[in-house]
Amino acid sequence: MPPDLPAALSLAAFALQLAGELTGESPFSAGMAGAGGAASPSVLDAGRNPALLPSLFDAGGARLLDLNLRALGSDGEVTSRFGGDAIPEADTALGPWLAYAARAGEDVFWSIALLPTAGGSSSSVRTTALDIVTVNLDGSGGPAPHDVRFESELLQIALEPSLGWRAGRSWSFGVGLSIRDTDLALASASQIELSELDGALDPGLTGIFGDISWGELILQLGEDRGVETFQAEFAAEADSTLPQVFLKLGALWEADERTQVGFWYRPPSTPTDIEGRVLVDLSADLGTFVNQVGEVIGETLLENPTSDYDFRIGDVRLPQQAGVAVTHDLGSGRRLHATALWTDWSRSFSDWTAELTNPSNPEFLEYLGGDGSTEVDLDLAWRDSVAVSLGCEQDLGARWTVRGGAAWARDPVGGTVLAGLAPFNQWHVGAGASRWGRGAHAVDWHLGAVVALPETLQTGSNELLEDLSFDKIRQWNWSLAVGCVIRW
Repeated sequence: MPPDLPAALSLAAFALQLAGELTGESPFSAGMAGAGGAASPSVLDAGRNPALLPSLFDAGGARLLDLNLRALGSDGEVTSRFGGDAIPEADTALGPWLAYAARAGEDVFWSIALLPTAGGSSSSVRTTALDIVTVNLDGSGGPAPHDVRFESELLQIALEPSLGWRAGRSWSFGVGLSIRDTDLALASASQIELSELDGALDPGLTGIFGDISWGELILQLGEDRGVETFQAEFAAEADSTLPQVFLKLGALWEADERTQVGFWYRPPSTPTDIEGRVLVDLSADLGTFVNQVGEVIGETLLENPTSDYDFRIGDVRLPQQAGVAVTHDLGSGRRLHATALWTDWSRSFSDWTAELTNPSNPEFLEYLGGDGSTEVDLDLAWRDSVAVSLGCEQDLGARWTVRGGAAWARDPVGGTVLAGLAPFNQWHVGAGASRWGRGAHAVDWHLGAVVALPETLQTGSNELLEDLSFDKIRQWNWSLAVGCVIRW
């Protein structure tokens, strides 16, 4: 039935944006393309490894306020296998990242952060070929062209409390939570099997075509063209019914006075349900055909070709993650940072089922049959993602530091790319700078930029809409972060 595909796509949009584009959470780590999990002056980076909290106060002060502003954007183009280009509308997002940390005892520290942990939007228009409706009413001229807008929007906000303590001269440990709430929206089109159309023909048509279903009628009339599906458009909105909660564990080992090694682990999140509404529009393909047939008996058979549906995806969990980082002082004011991050996407989508119920338009049941409810297995074949970052810092006197870095990340999605969603870039470069404050009430300023380098991706076969198969997608993303850490 039509709404199963919006649900599948909405869920995939939710997952794809969390795949881990390596932009870094703070200006410090962004300036080194994600490196810095073993040392950082930013409270935000202590959200990734809470064991960093004690080291933030080595420069003095009992309280830290971390204020950041970040801009993100992307650009690119899509070339279809038919040669046409679709230029996604350029979009830039701007948002704040906020964090506060304080000393709770001689060796105990805590922090709280409020930040977006996933987000993005894209929009483009693609010309597709309808399945049933042809250029001419007599079936000649080939499939009729139809423009479809593909859009996606996602925003996930997290509240992240953390606690860290220094256990001795060489070791620090930390524990924290990430409490996340998600909203998403998606518009697209998909193909639906004609076998889903179990509804019987209007009584006025049975004398002409026989006692068959709408699906059987269309299969017969389109047999010479191999018609087996019809195209439907949809717009979906959904959110998480309960926030998802991650536990975060971290450790920091000072191997010697020049080398620190950080470790952290995040188990899978608590489960939540993704619930929302889907508006399905059948007008372009099935609706046009049905009303053309209705002209035979002088009736408009489908007056309202749209319907809302409820959908629910139960027990959604986000994946576990583990990381390790090393910071080494090379001397002469130069430091080397390296970080490796693993995310367990390969087991994240098993046993997910979308439940779709309560169509608002009773006319739909005349074509679909039954009560309009269905369940769809949403098992997606993703693979684990590994990201590796390498960065270097150089002090320029006592008040300035410059840094740069590069990173590579394995694409967890592979060749399955959904319309309206940017693909995953593998290579990233970053650069940044810091100006260090002085005195008892110091203010440190940080600037960082990271770019996902342009690359061209060849997609695979798209099971939802054949016209989107084997696209060539070229795109790049960028992020610019500026912030300050106030100590007092």
